[in-house]
Amino acid sequence: MKRTFINQIGASNKFWTIEQLEEKYLVQWGKIGTDGRNNEKEFSSSAQCLKEIEKLIKEKINKGYTETNDLTNIPEKPVLEYKPMNDYIFWAIISSFNWKKTGDDDAVLRPALKSLIAMTVDDIKLFAEILSEKLYSLDGRAYASNIGPDSFTSETEFFSTDYFLYVRCCVIANGKEYYESVLADPTQMPEEMDFESLLYLANEAYNKKLKTEGEFIETKLSFETYSNVEKWK
Repeated sequence: MKRTFINQIGASNKFWTIEQLEEKYLVQWGKIGTDGRNNEKEFSSSAQCLKEIEKLIKEKINKGYTETNDLTNIPEKPVLEYKPMNDYIFWAIISSFNWKKTGDDDAVLRPALKSLIAMTVDDIKLFAEILSEKLYSLDGRAYASNIGPDSFTSETEFFSTDYFLYVRCCVIANGKEYYESVLADPTQMPEEMDFESLLYLANEAYNKKLKTEGEFIETKLSFETYSNVEKWK
């Protein structure tokens, strides 16, 4: 029996079908409304084939696919109303990070990068502004003094300003709830954890959107360490 799945979440409008024919399965996938592409794979037994099918179906469901009877009565995907970048959308993009790919920062950020590239140039700039504001808010003596062995201790001791910036990135990368808890209580700053790659997300999206290289977005607030003078007094 052929099983059919669709994904119309966000920018997606895709279908995926799978059918077992004894020791092999046939798959078809593509954009809804097209014939898509086909592939097949054969196994040593029908039981082994069924086991692989069940695994593939589970993966698709985890990615947001839902099962449907067929492809003849799929509702037309609605045109999403445009919403300019704001704090809510900023955190939605942050929450799209694929932490299953931890160890490969590009892969972790890929869903967020795709979302930003699909937005306007002004939205990408606003994302950079909001990120800078949040990094600025975490720039202070109390936060720098709670990052483990590399904490700030005094003006006379070595302190890596770059590493502290990357730790602040880690706070934001872990989402709104954690960011707000750290902002209220500096003792919750992460120890020996950083996420430098977040710094370059908006610029990468900006360059890909404009098909340029090496361009940087200038923000009103500086995210560099010691910029928030009041919190370093």
